[in-house]
This record gives sequence, structure tokens and C-alpha cells, in this order.
Amino acid sequence: MGMRISVIIAFIFFCLQVTAQDVVPKAKTKEQRKAERKKMTLEQKIENTLPVDVSLPSASLNAPGSQKISSLEDARKYVNETVPNYGKSVKERTRKTAKILKKQESRLFDGKNYKGIAVEKRILKRRSSLLYQEFYVLKEHRDPPPYHRTFTWFDEKNKRVSEVLARDPKTNSLLHGPYREYRGDNLVKEGYYYMGLKDGRWLQYDKDFILLDKENYHEGFYDESRISYYGGDSTRIREVVPVRFGKINGTYYRFYENGTLAEEGRYDDGKKIGKWVEYYEGGNRRKREIQHPVNYFDETEPYTVIEYDDKGKVTFENKKQTR
Repeated sequence: MGMRISVIIAFIFFCLQVTAQDVVPKAKTKEQRKAERKKMTLEQKIENTLPVDVSLPSASLNAPGSQKISSLEDARKYVNETVPNYGKSVKERTRKTAKILKKQESRLFDGKNYKGIAVEKRILKRRSSLLYQEFYVLKEHRDPPPYHRTFTWFDEKNKRVSEVLARDPKTNSLLHGPYREYRGDNLVKEGYYYMGLKDGRWLQYDKDFILLDKENYHEGFYDESRISYYGGDSTRIREVVPVRFGKINGTYYRFYENGTLAEEGRYDDGKKIGKWVEYYEGGNRRKREIQHPVNYFDETEPYTVIEYDDKGKVTFENKKQTR
């Protein structure tokens, strides 16, 4: 019995040796491996150096510029052809971003100055309506820009904020800098003023702090407005076409070269609506009033309501009822 067991063990050992020789190939010499690698492609060389059971990934990737890369050849082409051009576009976008940041930096507020103009803080509380207003005013009065019909003032004596054309600067101050308005503990409105004019981003919220409205201004005009000037002087405005969210909406202004108002009226989605008024140079004497459709959906033809001479005398009046 013992001899039989020895024979069986010897037979199993022999079989294992034969199987191992079939599974594990005979090692190649260094010269053979060099010769084979010379014939390999770059992809084969890389794959040949990877650990056992590891192969090159078959998945592709999307490089910047929407270019798909699924092989080393694609990668070479991307580096040689696309990257240089992509670098140029990155530089261009970087320059544009720098300009935007510079513009935003000019609005930075340090608690004492806004756009380089000194300010002072004011706080108003109305217990009856739970109104709380926190804002800043000019530390020293400056005349506001001439191209606007309404400015926001703070009555220092009566403690009241109002929107009018002019106030006595001895007892009233123009709002300038950050503005916040609360109802109880809820912030309902925030933005900036520049010399009594809305500036920068203005946000309005409901009682649950959900955004209701957002507007962007630049010193009193919608930030997207199309503004033309007299000659190359960007301080003398000729015309302001109000643009909001890409559409012509809001109050239109046209000015004489001396800065006085020549014409004003409102647009609704690019259509003139309501009463438009033309002025004689000087901005105080009306020249003509023209009635346009009441709203965007009204198809009524515009008509002249009244005309004046330069002395203020009526030269024409349309008896048609105005709306």
C-alpha cells in the first residue's frame, strides 16, 4: 500500500511540472526583448510596460474646445494644433475678465468712500410700519449729473427719503453708497446709489427672502442702455435708449448739446407708449406733446395733443380726449 501511494504522488508531481511548463513560457533573453520592442508601436510599448491584467483605457475624454481625444494620436494633434489657439482665446478672456473686475473694484465700498467720494451713514426707523432703512449720503454736497429728472434725497430735518428733481442742499443730502431696506427682520431691498441715482445691482425680496426682482444700473441708467454722445466727449450725452434684459424698455431721453432735455417718453418692448414730450432748449418749456398707444397691445395711431411756441403760448390743441 505504501508503495502505491508513493507512485501516485510521484505521478501527480510529474503532471504538475508539465502543466507549469505549458503555463509559464520560457523567459526571453535581453536581446530578444530589445528586438521585439523596436518593432512595437508607441501604444504597444506603453501597454507592454503596464502590470499584468492592466490595459490601456478605451474611454475617451473631451478636451477644452470640445475636441474629443480617444487615442495618443488624437492627443498629439490636440497639443500641436489646438492648444496654441486655445491659449490665445484664454488670454483674450482673461483680459476681458480683468476689465470686468476693474469695473467692479471701482464700486468697492470701505465704509467711508464710494467711488472715491466721501460719505456718511444714516439710519431711519419707522416703528409703525416696521420699516428700517440703512444708507449713506454725500458728506459734502455735489451737484448731481444734469441728465436725470429724479434724484433720491434724504431730508435731514424731517428724516425722510424722497425722489424729486431738486432739494435745498443745506437741509437735504443726496444718497450715495450702499442702501438696505428691511421690513421687520426681513431684508426686502438692497443696492447702491451714485449721487442720488441707482447704481450697480439692485435686488428685491419677499418676506421669505425669495428674489422677486433684479436690475442693473450704471449711474442712473439701465446698465444695458445704448448711450450716444456729442463728438468724442463721453460726458455730453446726446441720447439714451433704455435697454433691459436685451429689450428696449423704460424711459427714453434725448438731450441738447448743452445738457438740457430735448425729448422724453417710454418704451414697452421697443414700442413707444403713453405721452411723449418735446422741449425747447433749456429743458423747462414744452414744445410738443404726442400721445402714443396706452400700452403695447393698443393699436391706436399716435397723434399730437398740444403744441407751444417758445414763449409758452399754445399754437395748436387737439380736442380729441387724451387718455
